[in-house]
Amino acid sequence: MKEAGYDLIVCYSDDGAVFGQEYTRWLFNYQPHFEPALTIIPAEGEPWIFTGVESEEYVYTSSECQNVKVVDAFVYEAHEFPFSTSHSLGSQLVEVLGKQDLTGTKVAIAGINRIPYTVYHQLQQVFSVDEFASADDLFVDLRKVKSAAEIEVIRYAYYIAEKGIEAAVAALEVGKTEREVAAEAEQVMRSLGSEGMGIDTMVASGARLTRPIIARTTHKALEGNELVTLTFAPRYEGYHAAIARPIIMGEVSEDVENAVAAAIKAQKAGREQLRPGVAGNEVDAAARAVAGEHGLAENFVYTGAHSIGVSEFEPPSLASTYTEPLVENMVFSIDIPLFFAPWGGLRYESGYVIGADGAEPLQTLSDDVIRR
Repeated sequence: MKEAGYDLIVCYSDDGAVFGQEYTRWLFNYQPHFEPALTIIPAEGEPWIFTGVESEEYVYTSSECQNVKVVDAFVYEAHEFPFSTSHSLGSQLVEVLGKQDLTGTKVAIAGINRIPYTVYHQLQQVFSVDEFASADDLFVDLRKVKSAAEIEVIRYAYYIAEKGIEAAVAALEVGKTEREVAAEAEQVMRSLGSEGMGIDTMVASGARLTRPIIARTTHKALEGNELVTLTFAPRYEGYHAAIARPIIMGEVSEDVENAVAAAIKAQKAGREQLRPGVAGNEVDAAARAVAGEHGLAENFVYTGAHSIGVSEFEPPSLASTYTEPLVENMVFSIDIPLFFAPWGGLRYESGYVIGADGAEPLQTLSDDVIRR
């Protein structure tokens, strides 16, 4: 903060599954539920969590933070809370920062693209500014290389995801619904310690339901002789895994067989580039080239590698513009996306940690085609 010239960083968090928890969970092991939260980090002094009435005790009992302020910006107006008093955001900032006039305070916001307008507007009034700088890149730099403890937790999250995939594959039977398959997988993942999902569990079958990038698990019964796709992202102690596999049930078209083979080959090509010193965009480029060789260049619809951590989809993403060299202890999901085809679509996704000699897999699933 001192190097960047900030007097204060404000981090916005909420209970959004993909990105909502990232700042409070990473900083304090606090996961908001129902009520959003602001983490207040002054350049000097203690950090605080500002949140709503119902979350005050929840912060104390579930996180490492013992400095909590209840602010009316996050209180549900239709309810009455006689046991607690909320205060204005401005008055609590004055108290925490220890000065009445906050004009001229240099403030940056993390989560700036998700903070509600009403809260942003209140902050503008408190600090008398037209707009705030973004602090998101500061946190990307801090989070992109994982500690040994983080890697240990992520590795177990992948174990949970792998067992979920195995349970789902075993549950695939003609006549069983997608939601029944998802239920069996989620039961296994919960029993192993998953606290929830970074993205909703996706079980999709047939050309129409597998075609989009995002699938909703439905009551559709499995019919056999079709493609089934599985995408699981369990969260364990705040950290995520992400595994996706296409499953061939019975006899399918040559186009589906070609796409599954291409996805496996593309992931391998990307994995071979995932090593220290390689420019990040080389990972996606290698995987994308394989898709082109199989006539699927137009179906490779997004960047095929991204970091993973307290968000299931965490920066940096190894897009064509990401030319920074990779380093040890970065953790990435190589996510091969082949979608919007007449035969449907699929995702082939696995996790890796970068070691001294290259990519180390975070799961033990075979790279062979899975058939049922």
